[in-house]
Amino acid sequence: MLALLDSRRLRYLLTALLRIAASAKPVSGKTLAAMLQCPARYLEPDMQSLVAGGVLLSRRGAGGGYTLGRAAARITLLDILDCLDEAVPPETEEEVCRLHASVVIPLLGQAADGCRKALSAWTLASFLQQAEREGLLRGLELPVNFSI
Repeated sequence: MLALLDSRRLRYLLTALLRIAASAKPVSGKTLAAMLQCPARYLEPDMQSLVAGGVLLSRRGAGGGYTLGRAAARITLLDILDCLDEAVPPETEEEVCRLHASVVIPLLGQAADGCRKALSAWTLASFLQQAEREGLLRGLELPVNFSI
């Protein structure tokens, strides 16, 4: 999970989520890809993971697209990372030695728990507030989409 924190994948996804949160209407995957200047295929698997995790809602057809599945203040960075982590199978742990089992695994578990707690304090609303302070969401208008 921590490797995702400094990944281009998460940066693009958070930017897409901010665009969705700032929009009064659903935002299509094509529109998001155009805004982020990336292929739609790049975002789609992660967007679907967020839909499956309840972070986003998706509606097909004319006027469809993505909307937040709940208030931005109730979507934590941990929620987002957990949705992305579900796509990666968990590692199986073999006991190498007692030192590994008695010291390394428990301490890494405590570190992971601390990270999870810290990540749950950051919400999508935190990111939105920063964007608003920077004046980056004023006048944000989605391009007209005539695709069917």
